Amino acid sequence: MQSQSDTLHSIILKLTPTREATVRATMGHQAHAAFLKTVRESDAALAEVLHIPDMPSRPFTVSPLLNTGDAHDGRIRLSPARDYFLRFTVLYPPIFEHFMARFLHDQGRPVIRLGRALLLIKEILATPESHPWAGYTSWARLAMEARPEPEITFEFVSPTAFGFGQKDWGKKVMVLPLPETVFGSLARSWNDLAPPQMYVDRKAQRAYLDEHVVIKRLEHVNTQMLKFRRSMQVGFVGRVTYGLMADDEAIRCQLNGLADLAFYTGVGMKTTMGMGQCRRVRTTDGNT
Repeated sequence: MQSQSDTLHSIILKLTPTREATVRATMGHQAHAAFLKTVRESDAALAEVLHIPDMPSRPFTVSPLLNTGDAHDGRIRLSPARDYFLRFTVLYPPIFEHFMARFLHDQGRPVIRLGRALLLIKEILATPESHPWAGYTSWARLAMEARPEPEITFEFVSPTAFGFGQKDWGKKVMVLPLPETVFGSLARSWNDLAPPQMYVDRKAQRAYLDEHVVIKRLEHVNTQMLKFRRSMQVGFVGRVTYGLMADDEAIRCQLNGLADLAFYTGVGMKTTMGMGQCRRVRTTDGNT
């Protein structure tokens, strides 16, 4: 999927339920369905493309429902007195155009359904000033603004894991924030979705990751379990700081560009179902 425009978007929907409702705490597949339904109502053919199995990288991500409070017995209670948030990132401009058109051209107040809960969309936030998890950038800007910083810190805010295919005994899944898995996931998304002239040399990058990137700090890293419709999935959350030890400016710039991309693509598996929500963390002095 390519377009003349290469803008990446992160959109926050500010929601309020029409009435009190109790829903499952893990709603990734329901939010995923709501996203595709919204696209389908504007462009059915595009929605069908997004349903194609075994796509190398999906050009969108979906967050869990945010600001819900603690779950009880795997369920959360939604109240009309409280605002909730749902985040979508879109890495293919036509999806963004049709997604926004669906709400802008709606008659009356637009709504979104999550399970049995019907939520009114109070506001659509799409700029960095409007919400910390909203924003936009471009592939060119990610590459141009990347600097050879020697440390990168990620905040993994929803369970993150990496799939390594189906084995005789089941699906192999890793829940360790190893440099080669985290940056490997991001590099794969970059090469699958960025314009061809901007592809990175994954072989050279992997050699640098294997030899020269270390984990320097782990902060509040632990595992969490998500319950999907038919299965349970474990993943890790927390902050991880990586040290880029060898002074290779080109590779360091590439890895820093990938770190900024994480805000839009997420990291690891099931990013369209709420997993792998991630962002780079910078301190006030400009360093990670």
